[in-house]
Amino acid sequence: MNLSLGLTTSISTGMVKWLTDILDQIGVYGVWVGEDIGKLQDIFTLTGTILLETERVKVGIGVTSPLIRNHTTIARAAATLMEISPRFRLGLGVGGLQDLTLMGLKVEKPAKLMEESINLLRAVWRGGQVSNLRLGLTDYRPKYYVDGEIPIFVGARGPRMLRLAADHADGLILSGPKKYIEDTVRSISGRLAERRSRFTFVLWLPTIMVQSKGDLNLAKKTVAIVAADTPDTVLEQAGIQMEMVEDIRGRLATSGVEAAAEHVSEVLMEHLCISGSADEICERFLEYSRVGVDEVVFGPPYGRNPRESIEKVTEAWRVASEVWNQHKF
Repeated sequence: MNLSLGLTTSISTGMVKWLTDILDQIGVYGVWVGEDIGKLQDIFTLTGTILLETERVKVGIGVTSPLIRNHTTIARAAATLMEISPRFRLGLGVGGLQDLTLMGLKVEKPAKLMEESINLLRAVWRGGQVSNLRLGLTDYRPKYYVDGEIPIFVGARGPRMLRLAADHADGLILSGPKKYIEDTVRSISGRLAERRSRFTFVLWLPTIMVQSKGDLNLAKKTVAIVAADTPDTVLEQAGIQMEMVEDIRGRLATSGVEAAAEHVSEVLMEHLCISGSADEICERFLEYSRVGVDEVVFGPPYGRNPRESIEKVTEAWRVASEVWNQHKF
């Protein structure tokens, strides 16, 4: 199993500089850049910066949505990042429920949209003429092609999107309660049996190193936001009481995250985030290896002191993964 670092476009430029100085040395496999829609940093620019300032780690977008970007813009930007380095990985997804609602966006048949998006992007990268009236393209002729294959990962939670990822993508970016993760990896692995190509399961859960009451409060705020954005079907599959979630959603909408966080229970914390000491976080990560997860992502929000949390967790991971690998064989 590999450990990668997660960050989002809410990150400060100072934090980006600190990370790019250390990423190749701290032993992480890769970096995933998530998109906080409407925030200052542009996801393609940020990803390009990290690619240019590192030499070893994989660098991925996890994820951007074709609902908010023109497909030809995504294709061209991804091709540029691939030219910078073949370490690039592209993650696509529909987008968060709250973000889409705030933007007044609603998509019919998201799995169909994602399938057409993946096929269109790959056709553009091959340099051929492309048409898709549903996606707004007629006889589009790119003036470039991509030398090599850009790995496409899909961020998905619903059953149709999960099947789409298994059939058309190179990997799946998962989040959600542990039982949901276990059931999903098991069902998708069965569907992958006929495929010969490599497929990667990536798990990205909010992760907080808890050293103080302040860290615990941060974890509860994070879980309140995650609970509001997680589909009911995913929560119900894990056996989470929906009354508790609806209460948090209501308080978040009317009174804000501070009020909602006060009603986050230990049970909900256990389901929707990974928290604890650096050693405990790594132990939780390694448990997912038994489930079939190939790559786990640490953070954000990391903790109240992100730099200290990243340093401690990556060091604990180096030790824990060495012990794990010795016992595994």
